Amino acid sequence: MSAHDVGGNTSLKTSLCTRLGIDLPIIQAPMAGGWTTPALVAAVCNAGGLGMLAAARLSLEQLRDQIDAVRRLTSRPFGVNFLLAPPDAAPTDVSAIQRALDVGRSKLGLMPGSTALQLPPSQTAAQFDLVCETRVPIVGFAMGDPGPWAERAKHGGAFVMAMATTVDDALRLQASGVDAIVAQGSEAGGHRSSLDLPSDAEAPLVGLLALVPQMVDAVQVPVIAAGGIMDGRGVLAALVLGAQAAQLGTRFLLATESGTFDAYRQRLIEAAEIDTVVTRSLTGRAARALRNDVVRTVESAGASVLGWPYQALAAEDVYRAAIANNDAAWAPLLAGQGLRLARKASSAAEIMASLKEELALQLEALNRPA
Repeated sequence: MSAHDVGGNTSLKTSLCTRLGIDLPIIQAPMAGGWTTPALVAAVCNAGGLGMLAAARLSLEQLRDQIDAVRRLTSRPFGVNFLLAPPDAAPTDVSAIQRALDVGRSKLGLMPGSTALQLPPSQTAAQFDLVCETRVPIVGFAMGDPGPWAERAKHGGAFVMAMATTVDDALRLQASGVDAIVAQGSEAGGHRSSLDLPSDAEAPLVGLLALVPQMVDAVQVPVIAAGGIMDGRGVLAALVLGAQAAQLGTRFLLATESGTFDAYRQRLIEAAEIDTVVTRSLTGRAARALRNDVVRTVESAGASVLGWPYQALAAEDVYRAAIANNDAAWAPLLAGQGLRLARKASSAAEIMASLKEELALQLEALNRPA
């Protein structure tokens, strides 16, 4: 890492920045659900960071359109991320969970939930073919070992990174041939990215301060820190711990270019660090989210949560209606623990400028004589 001209022309380009073709060691996390838009990705890229699209929950044509849109808005490198967790066994009885979710349906004016659930065909293979064919320069993976996926992406010239929550998982990812590893601390919002842990098993929760230096010491590929990082202090701390970049998700949910609906954004602005919980109640897989009525109702129902992703499939109509009605009580509100550190919505360019300025101020303070 190099740093000079603190106070306006700060350079914090790590070797990873050079490999990725970015100016700042800042990566926008790929957040599925409609929150990560092409406008957000392109704005982060144009400001010197790395923007990442989320392929999960998109159709093949939607992903194609988003890739094309990013390329119209920026000439800088960007990436696409995939979730690899296979479905759990199909549930034999969903009636108890659906009756619990009917509490939300009654408030949203919906009919009682169906007890017949069928997963749609997976789009992942076709989406991955598209990403390889269109030569997206960075490909990311989470919630699974990328194995042959990584090999094919690299053969096409892509830079491949994958997420891990433990050192052992990081070592497995390194053996799979990835170019960089995202260290997901327990503070991170969203799904826990264990490689093959059963969905109903207790997810490991190692804090970022402990995880990053242990992972850096254990692997030979660059490490990217993720989890609760919201400002320049967090980015600089990640670099000091040995990471070569920081990945931020929750901070970019507040970007005006994001698809975050208004009530979700307001909850993020008002929430405190103690307002999140790691729960399986939203999708069937452990994820950190803000407590709200859907979390409390499912967790107190006494019914067994369905496996991944059947729980999300059962609640899909509730989530869609809540988002359409700007109702934060019955939508999944994934969020990390650094919530007090962002108290307003800003453009992605403003967020990136703020992060850069904070980095410069922190470096100046550290370098100032006692």
